[in-house]
Amino acid sequence: MLGLGNTKYDESIKEIPSDDSYPMVSILFSKDNGIDVNALSLTVLDLINRNQIRCDIDLDDSYEVGKKLTSDDMEVMKGITLRIANRGELKTSESAAINLLKNLNKGKKFNLKAMAKQTNNHSIANKFEKDFNDFIKALKNENAYDGENYTDILKNGKLTAKGNEIKKQWKVYADYLKSKDLTEKYPPESAEESSAQILYAACFDVEREALKARENNNSLTDFIGKDGYKLLNIIFNNALLNVTEKRKGDGIFYGVNDKYTVPGA
Repeated sequence: MLGLGNTKYDESIKEIPSDDSYPMVSILFSKDNGIDVNALSLTVLDLINRNQIRCDIDLDDSYEVGKKLTSDDMEVMKGITLRIANRGELKTSESAAINLLKNLNKGKKFNLKAMAKQTNNHSIANKFEKDFNDFIKALKNENAYDGENYTDILKNGKLTAKGNEIKKQWKVYADYLKSKDLTEKYPPESAEESSAQILYAACFDVEREALKARENNNSLTDFIGKDGYKLLNIIFNNALLNVTEKRKGDGIFYGVNDKYTVPGA
C-alpha cells in the first residue's frame, strides 16, 4: 500500500490493509477505540450483503437524512423492509445481532419506521440494551479484544507501531473508496468486491461517497443509497437513549449520540 504523502497510486491501492472484520476496523480506528452502535449497524449491513437479512425497498430515488430527523425521514423508513432469513452458520456476534432484531421487532419481518417507533418504548429499550451488551461481549470474545488490547495492533489502549502503520494504510484505502477518479482508474472487478468496498467505506463514514463512484445494483447498495446505515445508527442510538434500567460495572462502554431522536420519543 502506498503512503499518505504519495499521490502516484497504482493497483495496490485496492488492497485491504488487514483482514479485521468490519466492526473491528471501525472500532480500532475510531477516536477512542470504543464500541458503539456503529459496530451493530455494520454487522447488519454485512448480513444484508450476504442475504442473511433480506432487504426490500419501495422507493425509487436515493435519499439523504438531514441534520434533524423529520416526518419525511420516517416515511422513507416505512418504505424499507427487512426480513431475517438467517440460513447457515453464523458467528456468535451475528447470531446475537439477529436475536436483537427479533426481540426489538417481535418478529422476523419489519420496516425501519416500525422499528424506530419500538425504540421509544422503555421496556423494549431496556431489553435492547441487554441484547446489545450480549452482542458486544460476543464481538469482543471473537476478536480477543478487551478495549485495551487487540492482537499486535492495540496494546494498553494505544496503537502499536504496526497499528499506526495499518491505520495510515486504511486512510489511503478510505481515500480511494471515496474518490471517483481513483475508483474509475482502479475499479472493483466484481459486484462482490464493490459491495465489500462500500461496507469498508461505511467503517469510515464515507459510504455515500463510495456509492457515487460505484454501481447501485443490489440490496446493500440500494439500502446505502437510502442512507440506511445512518438510519440504523439513529434507531439503535434512540433505543439506548430510552433505557431506564442503568447497569453499572459490566465493563461495557458505548457512546450515544442524541443529535437525532425518533419523533414521539
